[in-house]
Amino acid sequence: MQPLLASVPASLPPYLTGFIEIDTQAIARNYRTLHAMLPQSTCAAVLKADAYGFGAKTIAPFLMHEGCRAFFVAHLEEGLSLRTVLKKPFIYVLSGFLPNTADFFVENALIPILNDFEMLKSWAKEAQNRKRKLSCALHIDTGMRRSGFDQKDLAKLLDSLDLLTGLDIHFVMSHLVSSQDNTHPYNEQQKTLFDSLRQHFPMTKASLADTGGIYLGESYHYDLVRPGKGIFGLFAPPKDSPVLQPCVKLLGRILQIRTAYTGESIGYGATYTLTRESKLATLGVGFADGYDRRFSNHSYVEIQGFKAPVVGNISMDYTVVDVTNIPESLCHVGGWAEFANESLTLDKLAHSIGTISRELSTGFGQRLYRVYC
Repeated sequence: MQPLLASVPASLPPYLTGFIEIDTQAIARNYRTLHAMLPQSTCAAVLKADAYGFGAKTIAPFLMHEGCRAFFVAHLEEGLSLRTVLKKPFIYVLSGFLPNTADFFVENALIPILNDFEMLKSWAKEAQNRKRKLSCALHIDTGMRRSGFDQKDLAKLLDSLDLLTGLDIHFVMSHLVSSQDNTHPYNEQQKTLFDSLRQHFPMTKASLADTGGIYLGESYHYDLVRPGKGIFGLFAPPKDSPVLQPCVKLLGRILQIRTAYTGESIGYGATYTLTRESKLATLGVGFADGYDRRFSNHSYVEIQGFKAPVVGNISMDYTVVDVTNIPESLCHVGGWAEFANESLTLDKLAHSIGTISRELSTGFGQRLYRVYC
């Protein structure tokens, strides 16, 4: 039997056709790197979309061990799930709350981000009915045009500040639009507007920076920062800045090796025609596993350090690669191919098809076995 790749755990079930390996130590190092850049600010962790596809319930305790005490999720259901493994830390729900969901927030100590005036009124009424202060945060839109108090709602709030007396407001926040580009003029425009608006809440803490915002400098850090993608190494810092490490590998099993001949086509739609006699390997990972169909004829995998181009359209369960130039001793049925690794990163793969790494990571299918190391 041929040896496994060094990166393949020997304890894997023998029936697996694909798995992702998630480096929790790299995640912890990334959090420490970001935290070290914030001597005056709290470093939270954004774990929305199941921690960007890497498994929130597994990742969160590692981050808590590193000292993280504030976590953000997108929706209530994510907060409920995360609360089952985090008993004490703050968990903020970015979407706020929908009608008839207040009990879920209160009973599970989840904190809504209030995004508009009606949401604020409802939460203030809830606090009044319960005769207790309820925790929350206020989100002011400074340019995203996605969620948060817009100008009309902010004007209503400023005319009704008495609504805030029954609430425990942890911070006022906004969200940067172009923080990944440290030269974009919108960064400074948003910061200037945010500084102007938060003067209406002089005793309240503030939060503006995501991962990219951390690298914009201390003036963007305020009291709390909210990194997400950077924790998982899905962000390329500016030159000469602290680097972040990729944390994921995606591997697929070689299921079959065959010879195909000049003029024959490969896969659905016959989008690739061979110009030489070739040796082809069918791998047990497809677009149902999150290997995007746009990689068809435009990417490669690595087998024992050799590149094997993707040929033909990727199908739901399979990817075909050309292994003609790989020594037979290194390429065999039952062996493994690396779809993503330290050099073939999700950022690199995403750039090659005009998307972002987070679209790829959140698309990993449930069929893929998760290995945490």
